[in-house]
Amino acid sequence: MKKILLTLVVLNLILAAAPVAILLPPIAHTPELLSLVLTAKAVAPWVSALSVLIGIWILSRAWRSVLVILSFVVIACAAILARINYVEHFFPSAQGAEMTQIGSFHDIQDTDMVIGVTLGAFSRAYPVRYLAFHHMLNDQLGPTALLPTY
Repeated sequence: MKKILLTLVVLNLILAAAPVAILLPPIAHTPELLSLVLTAKAVAPWVSALSVLIGIWILSRAWRSVLVILSFVVIACAAILARINYVEHFFPSAQGAEMTQIGSFHDIQDTDMVIGVTLGAFSRAYPVRYLAFHHMLNDQLGPTALLPTY
């Protein structure tokens, strides 16, 4: 029974920790990795719920074992984490971006990609490099609200 419980602990820790590790900024966010994160986030609630039920059953039979109790606590914590949408915390929308004339903005190279928007007399360019981290920016262009995304 302890082997089953330890297997469930490892599985739940992987489902809880792998998406967090993949979403950290040093790792390139490829479509495949982001798909893996979303799959893990979709599967984790079901796996953790089943793990909690199995853990309760094992705990009822071996409640005096410190290893069983600690394992159950880890599984219960993973079950709680599986129900939190922490993906949104990794990619918060940018707020209050500072705008400047392109001539005074020295961090943009001639080869950088931008997303350009023109609405009537108003124009704005959003560097893809900056949108790649936040994935979106709440902005106002003249009287129109914008949400450029990448």
